[in-house]
Amino acid sequence: MSDTEMKTVDESKDDPMDAAGVDSEVDQEEEEGGTSSKVDGSSSSDTSDSDDDDDDEAAQIKQYLELLGMIQADKYNYDNYVKLLEIAHQITDLDKIRQSAEIFASVYPLSPEIWLRWLEIEQGVASSSEQLQEVDKLFRRALGDYFSVEVAEQYALLAVRAGRELSEPIWDALIPTYGLHVTKGRAIWEIYREDFLEKSEESPDQLNQLARIYERELKIPLKNMENSYIEYKLLCEKHKEVLKDLNPEKFERRYKQAKELLQRMLPFEEKLTALEPHCHQERAELYRQYIKECRSQLGDDELQVLYERSVTDCCLDPTVWCDYLRYLDKYPPDLEENPASPVFSQTAADVVNRALRNCPWSAELYVEKMRIVEREKRPKEDVLKIMEEVATVEFQAPEPAVKVWLEYLTYLRRHANFEEEKERDILRSNFELAWNQLGRTWGEMADPECKILQFWGRLEYGQLGDPIKGRDLWQNVMDSSDNCTRAGLWIEFAGLESMRGFDAVRKVYKKAIGSVALNDPETLAAAWMRFERCNGSLEQLTACQEICTATVQAYYRTLNQQRTPKGRRSDPKKDLEPKEPNKKKPLKRTIDESNSSENKDDHFKKPTVPIGPLPRKKSDSSIEENTKRIRLEEPVVSKEKDTANDSRRLFFSNLSFDATEDQIRANFPELQFKSIELVQGSSGKSRGFGYVEFEDEQDVQKALSFDRRPLDGRPVFISSLARDKSNRPHKFKYSERFEPNKLFIKGLPFEAGNEDVRKLFEPYGKLRDVRVVYYRSGKSKGLAYVEYESEAAAKNAVLNMDQYEMNGFTLTVALSAPPPRGNPTEGSGSEPPVAGSSLGGGKRHVVKGDVKQKLSTMIPTALLRKATPTNPQAGTSSNGNKPKSNEDFRKLLLK
Repeated sequence: MSDTEMKTVDESKDDPMDAAGVDSEVDQEEEEGGTSSKVDGSSSSDTSDSDDDDDDEAAQIKQYLELLGMIQADKYNYDNYVKLLEIAHQITDLDKIRQSAEIFASVYPLSPEIWLRWLEIEQGVASSSEQLQEVDKLFRRALGDYFSVEVAEQYALLAVRAGRELSEPIWDALIPTYGLHVTKGRAIWEIYREDFLEKSEESPDQLNQLARIYERELKIPLKNMENSYIEYKLLCEKHKEVLKDLNPEKFERRYKQAKELLQRMLPFEEKLTALEPHCHQERAELYRQYIKECRSQLGDDELQVLYERSVTDCCLDPTVWCDYLRYLDKYPPDLEENPASPVFSQTAADVVNRALRNCPWSAELYVEKMRIVEREKRPKEDVLKIMEEVATVEFQAPEPAVKVWLEYLTYLRRHANFEEEKERDILRSNFELAWNQLGRTWGEMADPECKILQFWGRLEYGQLGDPIKGRDLWQNVMDSSDNCTRAGLWIEFAGLESMRGFDAVRKVYKKAIGSVALNDPETLAAAWMRFERCNGSLEQLTACQEICTATVQAYYRTLNQQRTPKGRRSDPKKDLEPKEPNKKKPLKRTIDESNSSENKDDHFKKPTVPIGPLPRKKSDSSIEENTKRIRLEEPVVSKEKDTANDSRRLFFSNLSFDATEDQIRANFPELQFKSIELVQGSSGKSRGFGYVEFEDEQDVQKALSFDRRPLDGRPVFISSLARDKSNRPHKFKYSERFEPNKLFIKGLPFEAGNEDVRKLFEPYGKLRDVRVVYYRSGKSKGLAYVEYESEAAAKNAVLNMDQYEMNGFTLTVALSAPPPRGNPTEGSGSEPPVAGSSLGGGKRHVVKGDVKQKLSTMIPTALLRKATPTNPQAGTSSNGNKPKSNEDFRKLLLK
């Protein structure tokens, strides 16, 4: 839009509809003056075009007003603000552009691109010094929103255009801040030097000031700073008679330090430039590493600029803003040193307000804001205003709301005068308000761990001075959700009840030990035993020991039953051998250890759990000794095999039985195979796995990256060749425990892969791992596991993604809580499965040497019976005589 057009729009600002009439008047004047190029029927055509323009503009104004109403109804819809601003630019009405931008900026910060578009129009319109000063204010607002070198460069051009009175404050704002940018700061210095030379008269004083500018610049690590170094050296050589106060030794030392620091910073700058725009988490982590590696050599200003760049590039990541706020808390900027800087003049309160405009959903930022207000010793009313802001935010899960309420209640506790009844009542009423408000908003999902009630109860036992009220609150805590299964909460409850006497504590422990599904009865029992040793009588200690022993034994008995695989009976002989149900607390101990008074306070012996079959004696005449059984699921390497080339060899498995060496080579054209050896069975057919050797060890790592590449519709498994089992790749371990940060997803579309699942669940938190479950054929099972870094993210994902529709499939999303599974090695010596237990199992492979079944068809049935304790007559003939020998049979045949 030209300056003339903007002025015309500005003159008609009283009525937006007048803008269309201005062009018609201009056309009419041109026709009357004889300057119009229209001939014949062109006038009517232009009139028709004008009418169309009027209709379009009227429709745009109508849409503009509709968007204003939508924004009033939904304050936090970002897209509506973008549409409003875009329509304002289409209407070419400066007042509406300003109005829409201000409405936008009242809720969200304007991006550098939006600012540049607006500022370009304002610069084109501004002509007087007063108008330029208004544009200057807009630039400072823009630089206060985000650290943008692009906006800073346009601000520098405004300084060139403006007079000296306005340009000097601009350079005071830009040079100490944007002149520190490692890769783009040198451009700001170049514009500054050119403006300085343009606006100052050539004189010795000018040359000396120019030399000082160069010296200031060359102390800073800037990309391509060697070019400025050459210019400075030429200046000194050409005007060495005029230049004063030069200290070449000091200058060279500082320049060398800046160059060394630059070499340390450039790799991080290159990595940041190479990152894709959507890699938000990677960029945030890279900035953290950047700051950590260079903070010891950077000054406070350079370090703060790095933090400003990180929050600009990762503005929607609350953790990055929190990092910046914690830095400002430890190293607050000197506001008097750079008062003109739009960055260094900001306090921690200014920064947290910027953060909340970017991330209004972040509980952590509201917590930081409360703490900043408290550090600045501002009145309680300011903290109350923060809670009023929180009330307008629609959190996606109850956990953030609970976190903010806990921080507010903690603040009130710190500033309450507990000696006054009125202040105690105010604190109680706030606890009640928090609990009720969360309940109305989230229902049963609100604070399932009852953190607010726990906090309230602790204060009632202590500073609020009402243990009866505290007991009632903690009883509500233990009755809610699954809190009654948490031994730690029971122990804390008992500790609080000590204020009401030993009998109250004893009642809590008795109720606790009788709770169903306790997660750690052993620890709870030990705590009760310690209490009775210190405070109880002999009868009370004995009663406690009996109850605890019975409870813990019942717990491990149940655990033992759950771990026994279905379809198998527990072997009584194996029960004599102990197993460690908890690695941290070994169960196996001698009788002396379990009865020692120096041992743990539980003072009871835990039942043993079977850990596997008892050793079996080998029979001298066993057929199994003379045959070699091969497990098809793992590679077997001959002992005579040469191991010298193992570093260049890999194991290929899950191959089709029809796969050939040529097909493997064709399927992996990127690899240079030296040899391919497919293992064959006794029939001469491939067994679906083999060994490959490469020309170079580098191809080994390259080949491992092609793991699960399909061949004939089956994914090829590529793994390292490790003869020692301890060195083999770690296999997936089935977890029997509840995993609060892992999700189990059912009902996925079969074509969905890891990346599809990652994109679906990534918005709810930082992911640690995503795994879609496949059959060995490569077909998806429709199941997946998603693991988050935090429990809160996993809960948030469950709330939002359960029953989600994906390509016609309804997903079932739940926290991972798998049922106990038996140890596959456990009970291998027990009785064989009952009839039908093998239904659905894989077909039994009979390998060479397994001839028991064939021999059984050739031996008389009577000879196959073996003596057993329950059938001592088995193995004898029907007439009670001893079984006949071979000689007896020979005589019978001869007869």
